[in-house]
Amino acid sequence: MKKRFLKLLFLSGAMLSLLTACEYDYIVPTPPPPVIENDTISYAQDIQPIFNAKCNSCHASVPPVLTVGISYNALMTGNYVVAGNPATSELYISCKPGGSMASYTSSEHLALISRWITAGAKND
Repeated sequence: MKKRFLKLLFLSGAMLSLLTACEYDYIVPTPPPPVIENDTISYAQDIQPIFNAKCNSCHASVPPVLTVGISYNALMTGNYVVAGNPATSELYISCKPGGSMASYTSSEHLALISRWITAGAKND
């Protein structure tokens, strides 16, 4: 009887330690910036300068080409931007934290890109 009790006690302890050892990390997604009604963001004045400062050395020949006069068409025809939806736009996804271009963009740049896409991604 004593052996049976010890086995049961050992198994209970083992099960308890297995159950308490399980854990997971919950990563809170970064919400996109809020939508601004009647946003007057301009591709030429607000978005292209980001590319000029940060992307011209690499993306002058690597798709999407982000040089002045070519970048808008490269982004739109290459399906890097889904107008009105930054969350599914490759440009936004690659620039946000964890994305391949995150180290080249600041949170201010990311907010501008999100606003521009949300406002319809117009070439103005």
